[in-house]
Amino acid sequence: MTLILIQQRLPLRLCASAVSVALASMAASTSFAQETEPVVVVTAQSRSQQIQNVPIAVQTLSGAALKDLGVANLGDVDAFVPGLSIDTSQAIRPNIYLRGVGTEDFGIGTDSPVGIYTDGVYTGKNGGSLLNFNDLKRIEVLKGPQGTLFGRNAAAGAISIVTNEPVNRVEAGGLVRIGSHGARYAEALYNTPLSDSVALRISAVNQQDDGWARNAYNGKRMGDEGDRGVRATLRWQGEQASATLSWEHEVMRAAGPLVLSLTGNKINYGGPSTWTNPFNTRLNNDAQPDMQGRTFDGVTLRVEKPLSFATLSSTTAYRHYNAQNWQDNDAGADQASALSTGIVESNATWQQEFKLSGETGKINWVSGVSAYRERATSVQSVSTNTTSLDTIIQHSAGLSPYATLTALAQGLGKATGSSALQGVNLLGQSWSEYMHDKGEYRAYAAYGDAIWHVTDQTNLTLGGRYTHDQKTFSWYNPQRTAAGLDATLAALNGANFFPSLVAARLLTATQAATLKAVTTSNIQFTNPGSSKAAFTANNSWNNFSPRVVLDYHLTPDHMGYLSWSKGYQSGGFDAVGVNGQYDKELVTNLEAGMKGTVRALGLSYGASVFHYQYTNLQSLTLVPASATSGIPVYQIVNSDQNATGVDLEAQWKLNRVWRLNGTLEYLDQTYANYVAPTGVNLNGQAAGAPYLSASAGVAARWPAWDGNADFNLMYGYQGEKRCNADTRQTGTCLPDGEIGAGKARERVDMRLGWQAPSGRWGVGLVVNNLTNKQYVSVSTLGSAVGSPYVYVSKPRVIALELRAQL
Repeated sequence: MTLILIQQRLPLRLCASAVSVALASMAASTSFAQETEPVVVVTAQSRSQQIQNVPIAVQTLSGAALKDLGVANLGDVDAFVPGLSIDTSQAIRPNIYLRGVGTEDFGIGTDSPVGIYTDGVYTGKNGGSLLNFNDLKRIEVLKGPQGTLFGRNAAAGAISIVTNEPVNRVEAGGLVRIGSHGARYAEALYNTPLSDSVALRISAVNQQDDGWARNAYNGKRMGDEGDRGVRATLRWQGEQASATLSWEHEVMRAAGPLVLSLTGNKINYGGPSTWTNPFNTRLNNDAQPDMQGRTFDGVTLRVEKPLSFATLSSTTAYRHYNAQNWQDNDAGADQASALSTGIVESNATWQQEFKLSGETGKINWVSGVSAYRERATSVQSVSTNTTSLDTIIQHSAGLSPYATLTALAQGLGKATGSSALQGVNLLGQSWSEYMHDKGEYRAYAAYGDAIWHVTDQTNLTLGGRYTHDQKTFSWYNPQRTAAGLDATLAALNGANFFPSLVAARLLTATQAATLKAVTTSNIQFTNPGSSKAAFTANNSWNNFSPRVVLDYHLTPDHMGYLSWSKGYQSGGFDAVGVNGQYDKELVTNLEAGMKGTVRALGLSYGASVFHYQYTNLQSLTLVPASATSGIPVYQIVNSDQNATGVDLEAQWKLNRVWRLNGTLEYLDQTYANYVAPTGVNLNGQAAGAPYLSASAGVAARWPAWDGNADFNLMYGYQGEKRCNADTRQTGTCLPDGEIGAGKARERVDMRLGWQAPSGRWGVGLVVNNLTNKQYVSVSTLGSAVGSPYVYVSKPRVIALELRAQL
């Protein structure tokens, strides 16, 4: 059955109706109690500070607001954080960018330059970064290098996830949502004091849906989500010290990434000019298996002890996850274009940090040391069959070895009367190749950061971190696995097949040797140095990342600042190319900004202008086809990039009912030095990030039916990607074409709710992707078999909500 995917637009009158209901509430009652305006406190500088006093471009999102909007994890947040982009086409292999800086390397040999931290603990590889939010307090997105306080892998910025801690009172609550596409979401929370000094907090979440598209190949639904998790935290508060022990467990299971053909499920090597609209083709994914999943466990112990001159804190953390991703890479079920890939990954990290913080005279200071250890393994696979290999080799070299050998065997069988040879068929035989990677990494660091209160209005901050990284990595790519083919080849060799062809002058000796070699040699993982045993490499890097910040309070409510900072991304290894290594990456960032509050208007604002130079940004880039085999290959590429930009944000408490907020980023990012693997010189051309991204929100709360009603609407916009000569040529950025790769994106999330007079229960309507817009991202991996494809974002989800609490 053909599945036609049609973008549907919610009628504007429905949006207008929802807003009209909320507007009418402004006149409902003038007796609605004035709420105390919360003070936003962040830990962006490893200290608890009001956000308006932090001289960093930082955007915060509260856990309560994200819960109201049905935002499940970081993959749903980027639309509302200008400058942040997270590609979640593959849940365990997300690509994360901040201010245009990120990497497409999905292997275990390197890290993202955007550091993600949960309660101060580095999450490690991206495979464990998109956990569902569980009892979330807030998210802080810090833009620009944050290496001094956060660490080596925060060269582009840091995302700090902060969860709620136990409190000394009983709290209990739950929430259930039921929605379209079989969506089911539930969460529960229980907090209780166990004694005067001990409190326990337990929370659980469960998110499931049935998927939004049916696979014509097997009738199953795809595009689904399945995630469940639990968090338990125990806090002890003594007279002389305190300690918090937390444990988190999460399991994610879903169908493999849904992919749609760009060639109408037909083999077509014509390139982007011949591609067709993927929304007009059927979903036909035939990978076996076709699924993605992750099991995650984390334990953290935090201890604080006040000393006579400072506060000593210790953080000990262990993280472990197993993840897998199996998917179709030709978006069709034709044996002549069969291609699928898989990755199975295991990762374990241990971290220890000791920190001293205090205030001496006019200096507020922080210092610390940290140690980090990581062990990771992965097995990457490429699976196809001999018919598909003929397609690849025919396109690149004009030969079809398996069809040729089949015809020769059957012809020779007829000539000699051999029924065994007449029955030979080398086509359709399965073929798989594997790359086994193993990495062991250690990192040690010492850091310090001091804020000197030069005058009542002026502060000077000096900080720096020294880091030492050492890494060991190994590759092993054994001979391909093709049991059926090997059995047939063994029978042919036993029948003296190849010498017979030479004797009959059907092949020359050279041709026979070449065909025989083709049938036994790897085509993707071909390095001979690691085919018999693992090949091991090691390297180490050292870095000092400083920062200098001068801030001046024009008035108690308005501050200006100027900062200069450097960032460092540790080097690493190419998980696909044997002995491929990355060198360290460096960034220098200059930024000037203003922050303030206009109390009479209930308005707070922030503005900054920045310029950075990023040196040796490494990435693993897919080259659509190699000259020798026609197989797409991943190559290490490095580039120097420059960018200049502006960040703006504002929050406005309009009156007792209404609150408005808005954020915007303008970014002009170009390559300073880069030649693409296709040979195109991109110096001075755009690096891909859009000029403009923005978000806007409106929230309201008013008396209704003896209780309280609330309305929340968030709009996110990411501008059209800036294409260059290489991305246009490969088709990965064609916003004006029929495919729409890289076109501007919008997302609207909405909630309309009501809470009972007792405050114990409430109901709501939650809509994600209100305007039902779906977007694509192009992968050229399938071009090897003439079948490039796209990943597609999720459609609109509408859910009804019931929540309750003690």
